[in-house]
Amino acid sequence: MTKQETLKLLWEKYVSDQKLSARELDLLRELIHDESNRGLVAALLNAEYEKTQEAASAEYSSQQAFHEVWQKLLLEQTETNTRVITVSSRRPWWKYAAAAAILLTVGLGMYRLTIDKPSPAIVAQQAANNSSTDIQPGGNKAILTLADGSVIALNDAANGLLANQGGTNVVKLTTGELAYESGNQQANALLFNTIVIPRGGKYRLTLPDGSKVWMNAESTLRYPTAFNGNTREVALTGEAYFEIAHNAAQPFHVQVKDIKVEVLGTHFDIMAYENEAAIATTLVEGSVRVSSSSKQLHLTPGQQALQDNNGAGMKIINDVDVQQVLAWKNDYFQFAGDRLDHLMRQIERWYDVSVVYDGPVPDKKFGGKISRSSPLSDVLKALELSEVKFRVEGKTITVINN
Repeated sequence: MTKQETLKLLWEKYVSDQKLSARELDLLRELIHDESNRGLVAALLNAEYEKTQEAASAEYSSQQAFHEVWQKLLLEQTETNTRVITVSSRRPWWKYAAAAAILLTVGLGMYRLTIDKPSPAIVAQQAANNSSTDIQPGGNKAILTLADGSVIALNDAANGLLANQGGTNVVKLTTGELAYESGNQQANALLFNTIVIPRGGKYRLTLPDGSKVWMNAESTLRYPTAFNGNTREVALTGEAYFEIAHNAAQPFHVQVKDIKVEVLGTHFDIMAYENEAAIATTLVEGSVRVSSSSKQLHLTPGQQALQDNNGAGMKIINDVDVQQVLAWKNDYFQFAGDRLDHLMRQIERWYDVSVVYDGPVPDKKFGGKISRSSPLSDVLKALELSEVKFRVEGKTITVINN
């Protein structure tokens, strides 16, 4: 059976109120998210809209139906894999809401739920017309400061050789990432470069030893242009994911405030924003040692070291959801029982906006997965399904506590 045939089969089961296992629902989400299926998904959604349009009743609101289906679709995020997902058919046009909801949860951002538009195609066209006034997501943006103080805006720089730093060539590759390559000269001095990722930015670079770094918005990394000593040392603020080239003779150290992460060759994420409650080091592969002034912890894959920013000490969290930790790297927002203020700080950094609260922070928790390529309005509409409201004025989001 082709993947298109599988998509049609699972879709029909879903909209026909047949039981889907968690595994089948995951597969349906995956197939909907597949770019090669986008045309088929659009046709399926349009067909459901046409079938249910006449059945829509004024006594029910689209927001209510969408909220109901959204909550049911999120159940599989927290239940076991054996749970069977079903959707109520009490509402006469729930299928259209369900179709729109499943699209939104995988982050395609293709349609907006509505009952006063003639078709999803028109909705999509209106969304495109409004995109010029909507706040768009971040992208590849970074500022590189060389050892002599000169500054290069990497998103504007042409591909190719950018500079030579003490015998190391600084190159912007055709993929857009930054790389350090050995040149023809012998390095005579220890030189440092600093890469700054602003709000609304992300960037990827390859360090002089071949280690790869993915950097999140509002982050900074300082590093030498050649690793010539007994250790390889860099300093981080913000968040980055590292894949370290193995070198047993030259351990790799990441300094974050008074925390040091020591590795030989491994994959891990460090989140160390000033406005977050803790510094989190999450191990994906290999092993690391995380040291503070008073404690040392050894991590194994799936563990996370948390150092409270209030000085309460460092501890290990077991069985961390690594996919949630790395969601930003994979261009998603992914939440599982997260508080609203934590979500909004991520939105601030990615969309380069400011968030204020009209009253106390709403005491709500959220679960789900939304593409970081979505415009801001789509993300806020998804969050509004949990009965929280927003007002956007320029680049300021006001959270309204109902």
